[in-house]
Amino acid sequence: MSILESMRIQIGKSSSLDCEAASREASQQALRGADAPTFALVLCTDQYDAECFALAVRRELGDIPWAGCCAAGVFAGTELLLQGVVVALFCGNDFRVGVGIGGPVSGDPRAAGRTAVERAVEPLPPLRPGRRRALIVLPDALSGNPTEVVRGAHQEAGAGVGWAGGGAGSNLRFVKTAQFTRGQAYRDQVVVIAFDVQEPIGVGIQHGWYPYGPPTQVTKARGTTAIELDYESAFEVYRRTASSRGVALDMQDFASFAMTHPLGIPQASGEFVIRDPISVEPDGSIRYVAEIPDGSLVRVMEGARADLLDAAAGAAAMARKGTPGPLGGAVVFDCVSRYLILGEGVRDELLRFQDALGEGVPVVGCLTLGEVGALGGGVPQFHNKTAVVLAFPA
Repeated sequence: MSILESMRIQIGKSSSLDCEAASREASQQALRGADAPTFALVLCTDQYDAECFALAVRRELGDIPWAGCCAAGVFAGTELLLQGVVVALFCGNDFRVGVGIGGPVSGDPRAAGRTAVERAVEPLPPLRPGRRRALIVLPDALSGNPTEVVRGAHQEAGAGVGWAGGGAGSNLRFVKTAQFTRGQAYRDQVVVIAFDVQEPIGVGIQHGWYPYGPPTQVTKARGTTAIELDYESAFEVYRRTASSRGVALDMQDFASFAMTHPLGIPQASGEFVIRDPISVEPDGSIRYVAEIPDGSLVRVMEGARADLLDAAAGAAAMARKGTPGPLGGAVVFDCVSRYLILGEGVRDELLRFQDALGEGVPVVGCLTLGEVGALGGGVPQFHNKTAVVLAFPA
C-alpha cells in the first residue's frame, strides 16, 4: 500500500529500439522533478524481450512499485508509439494503490480474476464512507477467457467500483504477451491495480457502433465461436444481412467487411457490448475475439470514422464529467482494431481524448486486445472495439 502526496501523473516516453535505453529514457523523464513518486503504470509494445524489459525498469524505478503490460501500441498525450515505452508516475496525497496478480488465466480464468482483485485490495484499509475505488484489470488476452476473468474480478470486488483496463496483447501477430508486477514479467496472468481516493474517479466508455442488421439469436456457440445464428451458419446470416443492404459478401471478403461490421450484444440499458470478428471458418462459423454467449440476441453493427472519433470524445467527456475539479491525469484503453480502421487518423482520436479531458491534462494509454468497462455504470464486462477512459482527481 502507498499514500501519495498531491495527485499528479508525470509521463515519460521513449521510442528507442533498445530495451534498456527505452526503459531508462522513459523512466528518467517521468522521474524528473517528481515529488514523492509512489506508483508507476508502465506500458510497452511487444518488440522488447519482456524479462529484459522488467529488469531494466526495476533498475530505473528502484523501490517505486510499478505494474503494467505490453500492448499493440502505447501513447503519451497525442503521440502514438508503435514501438516504445510509456511510464506514468503517480505522485500526490490521500491516494492509495494496491496491486494483485492471479492465474493462470488459461486454467481457471474466473478464479484468476478473483485472486488478482483479492490481492490488490488486501493491503488497502477498508474503504471508508466517502472514499472511492477504481480497478484497472489487465488480463492476458491471448490465454483463456478474458470475459471470465472480468466476471471473477467483479465477484470479488462487488458493487460501487469504477472499472477500466484492457487485454494485454501484441499487434495481432499473436506473439506471447506479458503482464508486469513485482518487478517481473509474467504470462498467462491477470494484473489488477486498485486505486482508492477521496474524490470521485471518472470513468467513460463508448464505442461508436450502431445496428446494421436485425436482431438475431445465437442458436449454437462454443466459446468465442458463433456456429449458428437463427439455426443457420453464422456466415450465412452475415451474408444475407449485407445483401439486404446492397452489399455482396463472400468468405474471401469477410475479413475486410467484418472490420467495420462487428457483432453487438444488446444490453438492458439499450447499449451494446461489441464483439470483434476474427475469421470465418470453412463450415461458416465465425470466430470472435471474446466470448459469444449461447442463446443471446445479437445484431450486426456498423460504424463510420466520424462515429468512432465522436465516441472517443464522448468517453473522455464522460470521464471528465465524473471527476469534479481539476484533473491529475487520465489513463486510456483504446482497442487496437480502432487503430486498424482509423490508420493515421488514430491521431485525431488521441486529440479527441486530450481535448475532452482538457489542455495540459497528462494522458497516457495503450492499444489493447479488448477493453474492460461497465456500460451505464452497470456490471463490468469485456468489450471489443471500444474506448475506456479513467480520469483521476488532482
